[in-house]
Amino acid sequence: MPKHHTYFPLRPCVKHYSHNHPLRPIDQIQEDEELVCSGCGLRVIGSTLMCTKSDCDFLLHKSCFKLNPLLLHQSHPNHFLQLLPTPPHNANFFICDACNDYGTGFDYHCSLCKFNLHVGCSRLLKTVNHMDHQHLLTLYYSFSCIDHNITSFVCDACGQHIENKLWVYYCDKCDYGIHSRCTIPQCTDHIYDSV
Repeated sequence: MPKHHTYFPLRPCVKHYSHNHPLRPIDQIQEDEELVCSGCGLRVIGSTLMCTKSDCDFLLHKSCFKLNPLLLHQSHPNHFLQLLPTPPHNANFFICDACNDYGTGFDYHCSLCKFNLHVGCSRLLKTVNHMDHQHLLTLYYSFSCIDHNITSFVCDACGQHIENKLWVYYCDKCDYGIHSRCTIPQCTDHIYDSV
């Protein structure tokens, strides 16, 4: 090897059940690259794992690489949720039961109940400080969990009606409630439990 080249040994590859090719740890993804994690669908910045094949764009956050394959979530306490690497039943997408948005990556899934949960939704904090509200907001897994007499619920952020099965952040002091997807925390680093 020529002396004028600095040699950086390649980091060892690892395997993940969700992907056919080996993955290699990468220390830094530049902020201007705008790459998306193949697991959770969120933007990747910093340390990540990248597919070793040059024609494959598979990436995983380190935290998505380490996700538990089974999860017992408070929103679905009777069954474990299995982490699927792709949407169930060979579909192109799934609909998350927390936010009613589609997902194409990892899915916490209950095959008995046909229940699906984004990785990000599975990690939402129980309470948040919202930038447009002075009190702490608490996460409820449906608006009927707030009060069984409520028959309809309108998001105070976007004005849309919220289906009863969707998750809401709510302040009981002010009767202020919003979709989980409309939540803008005061500090975005703290909306998820250790993403």
